[in-house]
Amino acid sequence: MPSTRLHQATILANKPAGRGYYRIVLRAPEAAAVAAPGQFVMLRVSENRDPLLARPFGISSVPTRSSLELMYRVAGRGTALLSRAEPGHALTLLGPIGTGFPAPEKGAVPVLIAGGSGFPPLHFFAQRAGSSAHVFLGARDRDCLPPAGMVKSFRDAAAKVHIATDDGSMGTQGTTADLLTAFLAGTQNKARLTLYACGPHAMLAAVGRIAAEHAVPCFVSMEERMACGVGACMGCSVLMKDGAYKRVCKDGPVFDARELEWAEQIRVAMRR
Repeated sequence: MPSTRLHQATILANKPAGRGYYRIVLRAPEAAAVAAPGQFVMLRVSENRDPLLARPFGISSVPTRSSLELMYRVAGRGTALLSRAEPGHALTLLGPIGTGFPAPEKGAVPVLIAGGSGFPPLHFFAQRAGSSAHVFLGARDRDCLPPAGMVKSFRDAAAKVHIATDDGSMGTQGTTADLLTAFLAGTQNKARLTLYACGPHAMLAAVGRIAAEHAVPCFVSMEERMACGVGACMGCSVLMKDGAYKRVCKDGPVFDARELEWAEQIRVAMRR
């Protein structure tokens, strides 16, 4: 894997994308050339060191060989500053970082499961996974789903897109876990399936449990708060079943779901 590098990334576009999301496109040729689905970048949203820490963003796509696309929601001061950054402005970018999703084996059917704002890395993956992929998108309500343009892009890339909302305002009422359970129950040749998921810890734990029940391989992208992004601070460590801790930024963010201690992940998430 190429070493992680700092880049001066020039903003090509930074506009609202719908449903509270923003789409930013950055010119970063060296980063774009080696980016893989599931990896992320650390982006410094201001060059005056205020706020001090860079923010992690999953890579949503590589629109051209020289650019990266990121999707984000304004959730605090840092992303509020980012939303006001204009084309032509340069930002410091570290990345791409981490271990991405393993490529599906020949003949495999990728099943991509995104909860809440966990869709960007899976969108990148869908664009490279082939047209046999099934995509499951879930959220509390229709306003929390990916923007309409992103849903269309998933539909263009995949065999089918399945949508679930907790309140039934769009798609099937229920969760992505409910849809996934029904899908697996109706699939005869499960040996061809591989699951890939990103979203809240409780959803990932449910997907991991379902995958184990059906003996289907499952890889999850963990979302954790990060300070450095290079494994030095240990702030993004997660507990594994063997008792060891691994760093999401350095050892992940993608892990085999069978290796994670899910009870601890959920306890930590509930304390936040």
